[in-house]
Amino acid sequence: MKALTQDSVVGTALQTVFSHLAKSLANASRGAVDVADVALSVAPAHTGSDLAFPCFKLARDWKMKPAQIAEEMATALADDPLLSACEAAGPYLNLRLTREAVGRDLLAEILQQGDAFGSSQRQRDEVVMLEYVSPNTNKPLHLGHLRNAVLGRAVARLIASQGAKVWKTDIVNDRGIHIAKSMLAYQRWGSGETPESLGVKGDHYVGSLYVRYEQELKKEKQAWLQAEGIDYEALDEATKKKTDDRFNGSSEQMAATRELLQRWEAGDEAVRQLWRTMNQWVFAGFDATYCRLGIDFDKHYYESEIYLGGKEIIQNALDKGIFKLAPNGAVIAPLSEHGKLQDKAVLRADGTGLYITQDINLATIKFAEYGLTRSLYCIATEQNYYMQQLTATLALLGYEWASNMVHLSYGMVYLPEGRMKSREGNVVDADMLMEELDTLASEALRQRYPDLPDTEVAQRAPAIGLAAMTFHFLVVGKDTDIIFDPKTSIAFEGKTGPYLQYSYARVASMLRKAAGTWQAPEQPSLEEDLEWQLALQLMLFPTVVADAAESYDPSRLASYLVELVQTFGTFYHDHRVVDAEEPARSSRLALVTSFQTVVRNGLELLGIDVLEEM
Repeated sequence: MKALTQDSVVGTALQTVFSHLAKSLANASRGAVDVADVALSVAPAHTGSDLAFPCFKLARDWKMKPAQIAEEMATALADDPLLSACEAAGPYLNLRLTREAVGRDLLAEILQQGDAFGSSQRQRDEVVMLEYVSPNTNKPLHLGHLRNAVLGRAVARLIASQGAKVWKTDIVNDRGIHIAKSMLAYQRWGSGETPESLGVKGDHYVGSLYVRYEQELKKEKQAWLQAEGIDYEALDEATKKKTDDRFNGSSEQMAATRELLQRWEAGDEAVRQLWRTMNQWVFAGFDATYCRLGIDFDKHYYESEIYLGGKEIIQNALDKGIFKLAPNGAVIAPLSEHGKLQDKAVLRADGTGLYITQDINLATIKFAEYGLTRSLYCIATEQNYYMQQLTATLALLGYEWASNMVHLSYGMVYLPEGRMKSREGNVVDADMLMEELDTLASEALRQRYPDLPDTEVAQRAPAIGLAAMTFHFLVVGKDTDIIFDPKTSIAFEGKTGPYLQYSYARVASMLRKAAGTWQAPEQPSLEEDLEWQLALQLMLFPTVVADAAESYDPSRLASYLVELVQTFGTFYHDHRVVDAEEPARSSRLALVTSFQTVVRNGLELLGIDVLEEM
């Protein structure tokens, strides 16, 4: 993890330790470093120390080599009451804490705070809106949406844990040519069926209509190419694009789709009624998927309600000379004149809007309605450049809050066989994936616990399956592309959600056996190295949470939890707990209870349910 500084440490026990050491180190530095500038790192386990202070920056003032400085500072700190040892290790000053005092304060803090341990008020003055998932109403949620959903939820929870007011929203893409395609497909091939009459989820049904539309369009295109005598596969990419444009311009099916969209925009009641009906089918399907995932929103924005907005803002900017007319008559934001970004069209020559037109409108709505201090957009990395252009355009318009827009960019999710294509039906939709994970979790439970009743398997498998998927998405850096393999994610060993759930359940079982037979000691004994190593990791938890929240990176918390559970596994293997002798027994039970609290709190922040029994 990053260096510990006065501004980064969180948690009473760690703040007390750091504050004391910062003063001691500043005094021993001969004025070369201020208390506010002291930075400590967690010492590697093989050193036998707890924290380390690098002496490189003192060399100029001391006019000595860092290794010599470390030697002299070690002598100066030899009698520090918070240190049991202070040793020079090359250019580093290795610090070993007094276990008695630190352990007492730490365990008392965790046991007293319970579910609140790890939270802080560092962002109490912040009002943050997070836009995530943001689906289209022409298809069900798919694998990519799942990564978006679990990432957005984790970031929202992390920020809220630091005292910020967080608004969770999405923008539902419920209008446009893609929606019209599904509507036309229903008119032509739906035969008056409904999701209820077919016994399927509404979003799945509408998604199947979209796939049918593309299949029929492909047939029409093949017939057109044959009639035109065109060998499409023999064309270069530029000629293929021109050929596609020619076909789209002559296609009867595309013409009917455009006419349907025009009728929708003109307010044709029959078209609007079909649109509302099909949207409700999809929304009901989305809600069921969200409920299963444990995803919720404070507000939904709808493209159909905001797509006409933004034009007035753009026209005013054009009148003031902020925006300009392109040779083709389109209105552009001249970003190239103010930086390295390319100019961006914000309004077509015919006066119709683009995606950025409505995004400009929605951004102003958000900040005006909620008084935001930050607005986060959870959108895949393929939109990185567009988000830079959007932010730069809003800054060009004079909105000071544009600098407080954050693109929470995340990598793509691929199947082992390649990229998903919804128009071809080559998509792992969310419901199908969760069913598969449920099945895999059930099989793993039956193999591991053959005597477990079916009712218990049915109750535990969904939580294990969701934990597998969620942790698989969150344990890697958010910018990293992922090839998702359900079988790997469901393993009960390694860096997986089920492994963490299993570790928690094992501790829960241990503490149930010891219930009522111990109480937390006023002065816990943490004499064994593994006890102390575990305690130190627990002390870092609030700082890790704060860091993950400020960096919008749940992987930092996920990786911490893996290392914590691995340390606990080694401790549990080497030391007796429930049947240990006093005073070690009560001290270890207090330590294990603290471990259970941290794992539970950490998994909750990531959106993973703990299980009292596996």
